[in-house]
Amino acid sequence: MKKGVIIIAVCTMATDAFAQKSKIYTAKEYMRNGDMKKAVISINEATTSESTKADGDAWFTRGEVYEKLSENDPSAVDESAQSFMKVLEVKPSYDKEAIDYKLKRIAFKAYNAGVSAYSGDVANSAKSDYEAAYKSFQQVVDIRNVNAGKHFAADKKFDTIAAQALKFQALSAFYGKKNDVVMSVLNKAKANLIARDPFIYSTLIDIYTEKKDDASVEKILDEAKVAYPKNAEISRQEMNYYSRVGKIDVLVTKMEEAVKTDPDNPLLQYNLGVLYGALANPIDDKGELKRPANAKDYETKAEMAYKLAIDADPNKSEYHYNLGALYFNNAADIIHQMNKLGTTDADNKKYDAFKLTRNTLFAKSLPYFQKSYDLLSPNVAKLNADDKTTYRNSLVALQNIYEALGQGEKGSEMSKKIKELDQ
Repeated sequence: MKKGVIIIAVCTMATDAFAQKSKIYTAKEYMRNGDMKKAVISINEATTSESTKADGDAWFTRGEVYEKLSENDPSAVDESAQSFMKVLEVKPSYDKEAIDYKLKRIAFKAYNAGVSAYSGDVANSAKSDYEAAYKSFQQVVDIRNVNAGKHFAADKKFDTIAAQALKFQALSAFYGKKNDVVMSVLNKAKANLIARDPFIYSTLIDIYTEKKDDASVEKILDEAKVAYPKNAEISRQEMNYYSRVGKIDVLVTKMEEAVKTDPDNPLLQYNLGVLYGALANPIDDKGELKRPANAKDYETKAEMAYKLAIDADPNKSEYHYNLGALYFNNAADIIHQMNKLGTTDADNKKYDAFKLTRNTLFAKSLPYFQKSYDLLSPNVAKLNADDKTTYRNSLVALQNIYEALGQGEKGSEMSKKIKELDQ
C-alpha cells in the first residue's frame, strides 16, 4: 500500500512539472497571438512554480514577454532585463548567443534612453530628467555586471558602453542631488579606468570640500594629479585647497615638481607665477600687506614663470596682465614711499630717485598691460566676467601709467574707455 502512495505522488509531481512546462509554451502562444495579459499570467505562473522556477527557458520566455510589453509600456523593460539576467543565474550554460543578444539589446536601449533623459530636449523645452537617467544607466551597469561581471568580461565594446553608463550615472546622481548614493557611484566611476575622467575627480573634490573632509580632499587630489597632471580645473582646486589650509610649502613643492615634469605647459607656469606672487605679497588677517624678507626672490621667480607662460602661449591676456601687475605693484610701493616724504632737500633728492625707479617699473609693465588690452578689446562686448575684469584693470593700469609718464592724451583715452565699459 505504501508503494502505491509513493507511485501516485511521483506521478503527481511529474504531472505538475509537465503542467508548468506547458505554461511556458502557452505564454509563447499568447504572445504570438497578441494576448499579452494572458501571456503574463502564464509565464509568471511558470517562473514562480517550484518545478520550473529554475528553468532557463521559463525566464528567457518571461524576458521576451516583458520585452514585448515594453513596446507600449517602457516600465516593463526592467522586468525584461531582470528576467534575461535570471536565465544566467539559473542556467549559466544557456545558449550564449541568444541570451547575449537579448541582454545587449536592452542595455543599448537603456543607454540611449539614459542619454536622452540626461541631456533633455532643448527643441521641445524638455529639461534633463536625472532620476530617469540614473535608472537607465543603472540598468546598463547591472547587465554588464551579470554573473559578477564575468559573463561580458571579454566584450570590450560592451565594456566601454557600460563604463560610459557608469560615468553618466555618477553625474546623474550628482546633478539630481541623490545624496544617498552620489559618493558611492562617483567613487565607482573613479575606480573604473574607462569611466573615470577629470570631472569625476573635481566633483568628488568639491563634495569632500563641502563636507570639510580634508583628508579625503588630499587623497583625491593626489590621485587626480597623477591621472590628469595637466588638467586646469584640478590644478586650480589643488592651489585653492592648500592655500585654504595654510600648507603653502606643500603647494609650492607640488607646483615646482609639476613644472619640472611638464616645463612647456603654459598653465602650470602661470599658476606657479601666481603662487610666487602671492608668497611675495601675503595679506594678513587684517587685510594688510606683510611682505616677507625674501619677497624679491619670490618676485624674481614669479617674473620668470610668467615669461615662460607667455613664451609658450602668447595669446592669453591674463598671462600678460599678471606680469604687468607684478611690476606695477612694485611701482605702487614706490609711490607709497614717495607720498611719505617731506619737503627738505634730502627728501626731494629721494623723491627724484624714487620717481626714476617708479617710471622704470611703469615702463616695464606698460607693454604687458597693452598686450592684455589688445587681446581683449576686439571682443569686449562678449567677454566673460573674469576677462571683463582683466580688461578693466588693464585700462586702469594704462591710464595711471600714461599719466605718470606725462602722456596725458593717452591717459584720457583710457579713462574714456573705462567710462564706456562701466555704462
